Amino acid sequence: MKKSNPVMEKRVKKILRHVKKLQEENAADQKLRIDKILRQMNKLQQESEERGKLEAMKEWEEEKRLKFIKESKEDPKLEYQKQALARKFWPERYRQCGGGATTMYDRDSTDSYTPQEVQKVKNYADTAIHVFNERQAVEYSVVDVIEATIRVVDGFIVYLTFTAKLDDDDCEHDAETFGATVHYSIKGVQVTYVDLSST
Repeated sequence: MKKSNPVMEKRVKKILRHVKKLQEENAADQKLRIDKILRQMNKLQQESEERGKLEAMKEWEEEKRLKFIKESKEDPKLEYQKQALARKFWPERYRQCGGGATTMYDRDSTDSYTPQEVQKVKNYADTAIHVFNERQAVEYSVVDVIEATIRVVDGFIVYLTFTAKLDDDDCEHDAETFGATVHYSIKGVQVTYVDLSST
């Protein structure tokens, strides 16, 4: 699907005006100008083809990126592979904890986390609080994630500590602390534990 390019159309119209003008001139001058015009037309055609190839490559790369994002959301194994790569390249963020779990996020740590990492652990907490809300017939919303650790099993398990408050509360200091365990596997996502924390 070719897109109209106003700059190219203007250049083509200019070339066509020159061709019309050449038809009125003598044969010797016409041959030189026609050769020049043909070279310009060939150059324009090559530029257009190169732009088309470049746009096709960009579209292909974008499709590939979107496909990978979709697959990583659907396939916990890809999520595990991303975690493994992150542990390899950013070991200070994924320091070893007791019990074979690694820290994904710690609010009180001096480590810096990307917005994507913060959003990911918030999404885990949102998944857990959604299950809690369904079980208890209440409406809590996540305020802040305190800590998240991950352990690789059949898929992976995320252990969360976070704060949440009732949706009708206006004060943030009323937020309560929750603990949750979310299991991501080939079978899907399962919140195996979520409740108010005793601490």
